[in-house]
Amino acid sequence: MKGAAAVVFGLAALTLTGCSGETLTVSEYATRTESLVATMVDDFAALDGRWESQPPTLVGALDYWEDRLAIRAAFLSGVESLDPPVDIAPMHDRAVDIFARITRADQAIADRVQTWTKLHGHWDWVDTPEGRASDAILEEVYAFCRASQADFDATADRSALQDVPWIPSEMTEVVSVAYGCPPGE
Repeated sequence: MKGAAAVVFGLAALTLTGCSGETLTVSEYATRTESLVATMVDDFAALDGRWESQPPTLVGALDYWEDRLAIRAAFLSGVESLDPPVDIAPMHDRAVDIFARITRADQAIADRVQTWTKLHGHWDWVDTPEGRASDAILEEVYAFCRASQADFDATADRSALQDVPWIPSEMTEVVSVAYGCPPGE
């Protein structure tokens, strides 16, 4: 629970920078989402590290899920607050949808954990119907991440057109981001 407030506060500050009312360029959008992803990944790693460093208890599990849901909510709020360029609005809409679904899946796990009277290990929830459902959506998240990374990487081919004066700048924009997506199977 302690880390949840810091996560929400930190991401709220980042999110406010995306709420200026003006549509972002593709590069600005990619940079903001890259920052949101990096923060979420770092926060999850720190949370998992704290959880694994202590003996598993029900109170600890409840705190873990409260913090995890706060990280998910802050990330989703950050993505929702971005005003994407028209070119990537469909990608943005898919991102909002898939991250809303993984947030709901994690909420289902948290709800399940609240009903438990005993905990045997750190990751008992993985082998539950809710855990398996969350893992399936997480695989969709990873696939979306890889596809988004590939779409942005494909803009590197535009660099050859950057000095052509009659081509609009949005058609020559090269986007460089590193989402750190897990490799596909």
